[in-house]
Amino acid sequence: MEPRQKSKSDVEIDILPILKELLSKLWLMVLVGIVLAGMVFAATKILIKPTYRCNFTAYVNNQHAQLNKDSLTSSDLNAAKQLVETYVRIVRSNRILTAAAESISLDLPYSKLQQMVTADVQGETEIIAVHVESKDPQQAYDLAEAIATVAPTYMSDIVEGSSMKIIDSPVYNTNRYKPSYIKYSLFGLLAGILIVAIIVIIRFLRDDTIRSEGELEQRFGLSILGVLPDYASNSSKYGYYSYEYGYGKKQNDEEKEGDKNEQKGKD
Repeated sequence: MEPRQKSKSDVEIDILPILKELLSKLWLMVLVGIVLAGMVFAATKILIKPTYRCNFTAYVNNQHAQLNKDSLTSSDLNAAKQLVETYVRIVRSNRILTAAAESISLDLPYSKLQQMVTADVQGETEIIAVHVESKDPQQAYDLAEAIATVAPTYMSDIVEGSSMKIIDSPVYNTNRYKPSYIKYSLFGLLAGILIVAIIVIIRFLRDDTIRSEGELEQRFGLSILGVLPDYASNSSKYGYYSYEYGYGKKQNDEEKEGDKNEQKGKD
């Protein structure tokens, strides 16, 4: 019974040779990764202008619940937590952001102000954090200070029976918030390593060279009946070179001896 040849759908990929090939090219992957990381770092520092961030936190409470402390219920607590989510949305409203910008003579449209300001809830508490981002650290601080001043008054008018109190006021910050040079450089390093790894794997899978008898059996399902010796190898003891330096050498010696005898007869 003839051995069944594997069809294209039966081809299996051995991971171990691929891993060995990747390890042999590890130095190249690391080198390309370092070069690409340096290029990304330089491009980030030159092309992307730093952004600065200024924050403040505020506490949101339900005045109605505070006036009735003796009858505080779970519904009052849930109402206070719902207020926090409401305040997160209101603090970025057109009314508050426009009023804050006007108080510091900042001439920016509402769409731009909304991009600069974000807000979130601090865990399961009734505290919200407001963040203002800008390319100018002074502008970020001024707008954050203006929002912290304007927001409590406007919010108490918008949401009746509640109040907002500032916990931590904005602090002028000259530390760069983004971009993160380390993050971008690591991305470049990993991208370089991945690109080289993909190229190495593709070249390895497209290489049809048979390197061993076992690989022939594995890829085509054929049994090895015999192996021809390598006659071109200098280490072969019984190949072409043994004939050249064996029988051929003996024949040359006999011819030389005959020539010597013939020369002596002439003399």
